[in-house]
Amino acid sequence: MKKISLLFLFWLVFTLWVQTRAVYTPSATETQQLAAIKNTLNTVSNSDLLWYYQQFASLAQQVAGHDEKLDYFLQNLRDYSYSQFSSQKNIAKQSARAGNADFVNELKDKLLIDGEISNSCLGYYNMIDNLSFANDFPTALSMAMRWRESTCGFVLPKNGDGPFQIVTKDYGTGEMTTQIFSQTLQDFFDFSKNKIQRYNNANSADGLAISLAYTGASLVDLLRFSALYNGLSGSTVYGDIQPAQPKYFREWYSNSIWTGEVKKDWILSTYIKALQWELKQ
Repeated sequence: MKKISLLFLFWLVFTLWVQTRAVYTPSATETQQLAAIKNTLNTVSNSDLLWYYQQFASLAQQVAGHDEKLDYFLQNLRDYSYSQFSSQKNIAKQSARAGNADFVNELKDKLLIDGEISNSCLGYYNMIDNLSFANDFPTALSMAMRWRESTCGFVLPKNGDGPFQIVTKDYGTGEMTTQIFSQTLQDFFDFSKNKIQRYNNANSADGLAISLAYTGASLVDLLRFSALYNGLSGSTVYGDIQPAQPKYFREWYSNSIWTGEVKKDWILSTYIKALQWELKQ
């Protein structure tokens, strides 16, 4: 359905194609046609809106300089789709600030968290943030999982499983590119959603569900997600699941109480550090 809609949008754009003009000014009819395309973009999901932006941006780059009118329409749609996406993302980010600040303040002293998030994890933040929003997933958790699985290195690990260590994938080894990194991110979101959906399907009758969103997550949801991602302590996905390796989630985890010196930044501490960094922006 998305591809069909996109073809329709491109058809409208290319029907406006004319000979190159030194300075292009759209007619009233053309302005109305452009507005109609924008109105269509206003009805799509955030995920589709980002996808449309990427297609318009790619086409604008490919045909740049060939025709002033075509350049105008593609660049206009590219900028509009990204502006709409960014606006929605910023609204969500602002609505989450108070809740995320409360989460950080409640836990940071109890968990003996020192220092700030590694600079390596801040690389490609905009890409991570955009895709996290498009998939309604906490950006801070995306960053924490990247740190836990590959210490945020921008390189393809030697085992071929990628920066999020998804064993069912084979990304090869060697050079990491932005295109490959973007794909590993989307694969991570799809992989995570499937695991969450499996848990929720098994436990919905008992009122248990994992709820992760771009605007945040609860401590219990983070803990259960880490269990699903890295392995369960038991042989079942039913009930109040726990991670097979508690330190995967938090150093010195025992019976819901955290004590002792922090030896490594695992998921929870990195998640909090990522939130702290985002709240300063």
